[in-house]
Amino acid sequence: MSSDKIITLVAFAFYMILMILIGVFYSKKTKNNEDYFLGGRNLGGWTAALSAQASDMSGWLLMGLPGAIYLSGTGEIWTAIGLLIGTILNWYLVSSRLRKYTIVSGNSLTIPSFFENRYRDKRGVIKIVAAAIIAIFFAVYTASAFSSGAKLFKTLFGDSIESCLRRCSAIQSKTLMW
Repeated sequence: MSSDKIITLVAFAFYMILMILIGVFYSKKTKNNEDYFLGGRNLGGWTAALSAQASDMSGWLLMGLPGAIYLSGTGEIWTAIGLLIGTILNWYLVSSRLRKYTIVSGNSLTIPSFFENRYRDKRGVIKIVAAAIIAIFFAVYTASAFSSGAKLFKTLFGDSIESCLRRCSAIQSKTLMW
């Protein structure tokens, strides 16, 4: 194994251990659903905006954008600038108002419950439709995360994409069980 591969593996292992330690540390502070979903409502607008953007981008931002810039040249940098502008607009226009109104609208913890409370839907139709839309798009999002992880493992270990996908799903299963 080359020294570049060893350095990459060590950096990857360090990152994974750091993420696990952060998760363990903050899991001890979680006492209820509000703590889990919203950080006990102690997150500011900027943190919420960054979190929303990070959830939206995930593997694409870490692998796709640098790859696009690498292949297309610095002309592709407009995408990163657009993402920055989107984050700032999300912070100024959406996140702080949404945070305040979720408290007013029955202490909503999720977007479907926010819509249900905001529009006073007593039958729960809006909540069901919103949850269905989230479920459909989350399946695509999860598939893209597995694809990104498999490509990362292919780069690190040199295996085929199929064996890397099996490795990703095994890690995901163990993480969920833990």
